[in-house]
Amino acid sequence: MNVMNPDRSKIPASLGEFGEQLAISEILNPQQIEELNEKIESGRWPTDARKLASRLFYEKWLTEFQARKLIASRASELIVGRYLIFDRIGGGAMGDVFKAEHQYMGRIVALKMIKQEMMSDRLIKRFRREMRLAARMNHPNVVRAYDADQVGNLFYIAMEYVPGKSLGELLKAGPLGMREVARYGAQAALGLDHAHQQGILHRDVKPSNILLSSEDRKTIKVLDLGLGMLIDPSSGDPMLTQAGNVVGTYDYMSPEQVKGRTLDGRSDLYSLGCTMYHLMTGYPPFRHEIPMKRMSMRIDTKPTPISEYLPEMPRRLVAIMDKMLAVDPEDRFQSGLEVNDALMSLFKPKVRAPGETSSSQDTPSAVAETPPERPAATGPSLNEPLIASQPPIAPEYSTIGSFVDPSSGSNVTMPKFWPARHPRITLAVGILAWAGSVAAAYFLGAAR
Repeated sequence: MNVMNPDRSKIPASLGEFGEQLAISEILNPQQIEELNEKIESGRWPTDARKLASRLFYEKWLTEFQARKLIASRASELIVGRYLIFDRIGGGAMGDVFKAEHQYMGRIVALKMIKQEMMSDRLIKRFRREMRLAARMNHPNVVRAYDADQVGNLFYIAMEYVPGKSLGELLKAGPLGMREVARYGAQAALGLDHAHQQGILHRDVKPSNILLSSEDRKTIKVLDLGLGMLIDPSSGDPMLTQAGNVVGTYDYMSPEQVKGRTLDGRSDLYSLGCTMYHLMTGYPPFRHEIPMKRMSMRIDTKPTPISEYLPEMPRRLVAIMDKMLAVDPEDRFQSGLEVNDALMSLFKPKVRAPGETSSSQDTPSAVAETPPERPAATGPSLNEPLIASQPPIAPEYSTIGSFVDPSSGSNVTMPKFWPARHPRITLAVGILAWAGSVAAAYFLGAAR
């Protein structure tokens, strides 16, 4: 890490000031405070603020993100309510996402900050109502919401932290195998079904809002349930639009969503179908260089048959995809549970009538584990607004995970937060006193 060359106008003027910043941040525990003072006094650790910040990072007492904030005298930005910020792990149309820890409970969370300019009085009411609904959700395929609050003019949501990558991030390396996409889609459908039963629509299902946990590389979790309605179409994000009450991402919106009609869970299932199509082929279902044209094409048109890209796809999977992407909601699967049943049936032996012969395109083994070799997709780039990635995934945002370079957040401007309510004065006093004694010794020595 190089924290040695930040904006010099923001560098703490003294070691004492750096100590004050550490106290405000409440990052160090009492034992670390005592150890830090002892190491500085003994000369084992540097007295230069920037060098000390680098040493604390090296010793894993600070993250790089925290070190940069401290040497820029912006420690108060590391405390949000009762959450201590570790790293920035995402950002996009709605705001920034940070890895954080609840200071009392010790729970690691993904803390999403909602941009102040997005929260009109109308959206504030929706936010509160939606968060009450989100609190009901408890499903292994849904990223849980633990907490939601307002600090000054800042709104935040504390969500389950899922180390891993979004499917959108995985897609950047090329199409995924049919078998794995079928399994991922089946899990996502269960998560959406649970949300729909709680009265919550996603409204923005897409690869970047589906996470693959790095813990087992099997579990899928749907992100941002209920937050699609908070996206402000006037934010200037080219991937968002408004027509009536339309909010979504062009390549994944349902026909009724484009028309601004009243939505139900079948709209999310259409978006899930678009997502699976993109993951398997490397292309969105509708291709056109003009985004608005891609959006309008789906109103009364079926997408390019997926079998044109994947002629080896089993007929049963082709039929499932066709049904998920039906223009009329009545012709689609009517629930996420139905989608899950259909997709999981691909992995079960098919019961055949007497005398019926099998086809290689009907057997579960025909659902390829990996995609066949073919040229990389050259169509339109991923059409996904970032919350991101965390890490700058452009144009796609992957939201929660360990795949972010924390240094990407070094220039992030966070809202000003209220200062910590209980700064650890002991640390500041210890470093201030030591810094003062060094200065006194220097001047006394010079006087001799």
